[in-house]
Amino acid sequence: MPSCVSHIGQGTPAGSGWLLVLVMACLTSLTAQAQMASESPAPEQLTLRSYLRRVLEQNETVQVRLLEMEITRRKVLAERGIFEPELVGGPEHVENNRENTAEQRRNTSSLFGGGFSSFFGERNNIYNGGIESLAPSGARVRLGYTLRRLDNTYQSGGASTVASNQFGPPEYQTFVGASLTQPLLKNGGWNATFASIRLAAVSSEVAFQEYRRQLMITVSAAEAAYWNLYLSQQQLLFFRESVTLAETLLSDNKAKLDAGRGTELEVLEAEAGLALRRSKQSEAVQKYYEAANRLITLYSGSVMGTNSLVIAADEPTERNVPISYFEGWQLAFDWNPDYLSQRKKAVAEDIRLAYAKNQRWPQLDLKASYGLNGLGDSPSRSWDDIESGDFPSWAVGLELRFPLAGGIKTRHELDAAKIRQKQALLTLKEIETQIANALHTAIQKVFSGRDSVAGYQSAVKFNQNLLETELERLKVGRVESRKVLEVEADLFEAKSALTEAMVLYQRALLELELIQGAVLKVRNLELTQRELEERTAQFVRRGELPDEQYRRVLAEVRAAYDGKSSMVPADEQKALELLRREYDKGNQPRGK
Repeated sequence: MPSCVSHIGQGTPAGSGWLLVLVMACLTSLTAQAQMASESPAPEQLTLRSYLRRVLEQNETVQVRLLEMEITRRKVLAERGIFEPELVGGPEHVENNRENTAEQRRNTSSLFGGGFSSFFGERNNIYNGGIESLAPSGARVRLGYTLRRLDNTYQSGGASTVASNQFGPPEYQTFVGASLTQPLLKNGGWNATFASIRLAAVSSEVAFQEYRRQLMITVSAAEAAYWNLYLSQQQLLFFRESVTLAETLLSDNKAKLDAGRGTELEVLEAEAGLALRRSKQSEAVQKYYEAANRLITLYSGSVMGTNSLVIAADEPTERNVPISYFEGWQLAFDWNPDYLSQRKKAVAEDIRLAYAKNQRWPQLDLKASYGLNGLGDSPSRSWDDIESGDFPSWAVGLELRFPLAGGIKTRHELDAAKIRQKQALLTLKEIETQIANALHTAIQKVFSGRDSVAGYQSAVKFNQNLLETELERLKVGRVESRKVLEVEADLFEAKSALTEAMVLYQRALLELELIQGAVLKVRNLELTQRELEERTAQFVRRGELPDEQYRRVLAEVRAAYDGKSSMVPADEQKALELLRREYDKGNQPRGK
């Protein structure tokens, strides 16, 4: 296996591509030694963009929030169905036999020429049909048709037929009309009727903000894990450089001792320095694997099913982001999902309070009906009366319901609604305060991180020049190897501190963007609620969620985010291809 670096004193080629090749070679070498395997799998290169796409596609937590948003959207559609007209109808058969009272017998005697009937019997068939619907004002409206086929003893031809319980020719009675029940106080008006629909719509908006929040947290955690992996692999590279330098010094000191120009103490010092650096290098390898596994976990991968060697191909860049507290506060008002979600919850409590106030009114309903009656020896002749309109029927009135104890249930529900509204406003105020304080802290972290990067860059440059000077002095025998190791340790600390400062600066920017709610907006991953609903509209069909359809919808959502984000530039693709060729070339057996 070729060495990770050749000569530290000579430096390494400039550019992030060569550093990445160096890290890949180091990891491959260390893994091969640890596993005692003949061949080591090539590390998987992950750009930040491709890694985030993988997280968006496979992270289960984000998918759960997506399903929750679809559930609330379906609830909105369900609540809007309260205005759907209903067809009501059905047949009914009635049989009734009873004895007539004295008054009834006297009345029947005039009907049957002096005779009378001591009992009454009937067999009726009733056919009802109609359409019922709820109006936006809260009124219940019914348009119906009723046909009655009447068979009874009064239709018989005489007293003898009545006494033998024989029915005469049937009669057909028809009624066509409309009825209206309009609540005037309780349950009346648009606000009461649309309360459930408005609450469902607010719940859907809250679910969308929760989805955005989870997506932001996932993207932020994924990007932070990516930079942590970059930090661990850079530290691994620095340790390998340090070990290589210590090996070179040890070899030189042994050669000087053999030639009689060195001391045994210098050899022992070099051996101690090498042992210390190798121990720290082993710790760095372990930290790298921990960072890599955390990275894989975020896109629901597993080292058993994927290549456990993962390389962060991108480097953190120093972004000069214009930061203003006032602009950041305004951005948080417009984009922070916690704030937007709590505002929607406050609106929901306002709706509940208005509905609870409406329920405190007594039930006063206006009832009205109008229809036409018809009668004949057949359904068609009965309908002739309806067409003529000679027998109208109408009614109008009021019905009042008033709780005798003053409405115990509605009174306490109103009190609870007032308390919940106050609670929602206090929570909103609390979130505003938390955002204000967190925003100020995050801005200071960004400023501090930016200054730290500049300071550590100067320290690295100074220690690098100092190490090169000490190496030159070591060649001419003007300094001991112990001094070179001390200077190299200072350079290592400065380089590690610089890399950590760059990562902390990226994390500070992430924290600021998360507080502002701009994580998706900055990365051009923001989708509106309507755009997301259009892609999840076909989630459920006939109450089922087939796996194939589920995967297709997730692919469409991921494609929507991919369409929002910029594609990998062509020159970056070429650089990655060149990087792979350089890696393959560096890992070929010697002599080829």
